[in-house]
Amino acid sequence: MARDLRPKPGGTPHTHRVEEEAEDDPFNPVDNEPSELDDLTHAEFLAIYRDASDNIRFAKEQMWRSLLYFTAGAIAVAGYGVVTNWSDPQLSQYLLVIVWLCSVLTVLIILSLQWWQSAEHQKIAFVTAKWSSFATAARRRKSKAMSDVQRYGMLAAMILYLELITIAVTRIFMVQY
Repeated sequence: MARDLRPKPGGTPHTHRVEEEAEDDPFNPVDNEPSELDDLTHAEFLAIYRDASDNIRFAKEQMWRSLLYFTAGAIAVAGYGVVTNWSDPQLSQYLLVIVWLCSVLTVLIILSLQWWQSAEHQKIAFVTAKWSSFATAARRRKSKAMSDVQRYGMLAAMILYLELITIAVTRIFMVQY
């Protein structure tokens, strides 16, 4: 059946060699080699895969929420200072310390959630390595290196955003004193 779905090379005189090359391609196997797992073990692996996928989605959601909560807090603190015209210097300094503390804690939370996602990705890679050749080929279509670049690029952007907001709030406070 898989061979029927594969596009036929048009007008190639060496169709036998094309099929041999296709068989050697780990990204596009001609025949599916089923996994050697029994049904109960396969069901357990599916449960582990789903759990890991849910954990990754949850961690990503928490990362974005942490960023959102910090942003809302920074806006509230800066807004309070503007509305009160910085009337209480001691409270203003206290709020600035809170912003810096929350900034550092948010960075640590985001790093922790990123580490958790990485562990879940490793769990998924381990589980899916035992699946069929088609499942393995499907997972190899997405480059791990590119996924890592995207994931860690977004992490760097989040941390940079947090620090730039912290610096902006600090400058707003420092202009008044």
